[in-house]
Amino acid sequence: MDNNAVTYEQAVDLCNRAGMRYLAYAKKRERGADVDETEVKHDLFLLYLEAAKSGLPRAHYNLAVCYHFGIGVGVDHEQAIRNYEKAIEGGSTEAMIYLSKMYALGEGVEIDRAKSDEMLRQAAEKGNPIACFILGGHAANDKNSALALSYFKKAAENHAKYSYCTSVADAQSGKDYESARDGVGKSLAKCLFFAAYLTILVLRVKEDFEKAVEWLKIAFYECEMPEAVIVLAHAYTYGEGVPQDFEEAEKYVKVAEDHQLHGASDARDDLEEVRARADALKKKQEK
Repeated sequence: MDNNAVTYEQAVDLCNRAGMRYLAYAKKRERGADVDETEVKHDLFLLYLEAAKSGLPRAHYNLAVCYHFGIGVGVDHEQAIRNYEKAIEGGSTEAMIYLSKMYALGEGVEIDRAKSDEMLRQAAEKGNPIACFILGGHAANDKNSALALSYFKKAAENHAKYSYCTSVADAQSGKDYESARDGVGKSLAKCLFFAAYLTILVLRVKEDFEKAVEWLKIAFYECEMPEAVIVLAHAYTYGEGVPQDFEEAEKYVKVAEDHQLHGASDARDDLEEVRARADALKKKQEK
C-alpha cells in the first residue's frame, strides 16, 4: 500500500471524507488495478458502510449522502433517511439540512414543509451557517429584513466553520476537496454580503457598520465576490464603517464598472456628487 496510506487510514476513525477517499484510491493501487472513478466511489461507499457499523454519526451522514445522491451505490431514499436520522441523533447539523431538503421535496417521504423548516431552525440554532443562510433567504423573500439580517449575521459570524460546510458543498456531486471549497466560498460570500447589505443599506444598523465592512472585504478578497464592491464603494463614499476615503471608493467603483455590475452607475453618481460637495466645502473654507 502507498506509504502515506497508513496516515490516511487513521482518518477512518473520524470518517474524514478526504482521508477515506484517498484510502479508497490507495486500496485500488495496492491491488494493482487501474483507478476507475466509478469503482473508487463504490469503494468509498463500502468504507462508509463499514465505518457506520461503529455508530459514528459522521459515518452515518456520509453513508446517507451516498444513498441520497447515488454516490457509489444506487439511490435509496429509505436508507438515506435512516442514516440521516442516525447522524442527527449524534448531533449532525448537516444531516438536518439534507433531511430537511428531503421533506421539502418529498424525496422518499410525504412533503412536509413544517417539518422541513423545523429541522432548518434546529440546525441554525446550533450555528450551522448553511441553515442560517437558507432561513435568511426565506425571511428576505417574505420581506422580513430584520429576521433575514439575524440569520445572515449568524451565518457570517460562523463563516470560519468550513468543516461541515465543505461536506454540504461536495455531497451532491462527489467533487474533490478543492471544488468543494469553491462551492463553500460562494455560499459564505453570499452570507457575508447579504448580512452587510442589510446592515448598511437597508436597516442602517450603525453600530455594526464596521463589522459589515469587514464582512464585505472577506466576501470580495477571500471569496472573490465582485458584488461586494458596490456596498464597499458606498461605505468609503459616505464614511460608514470606515473613514471617508474617495480614493478607496473610486477603486471599488472602478471594479464595479469593469464587471458591469448592477448599481455601478449609481455608485459612480453618488461618488461624484459627494466628492463635488466635499471639494466645494473645502474651497469655501479656504477662502
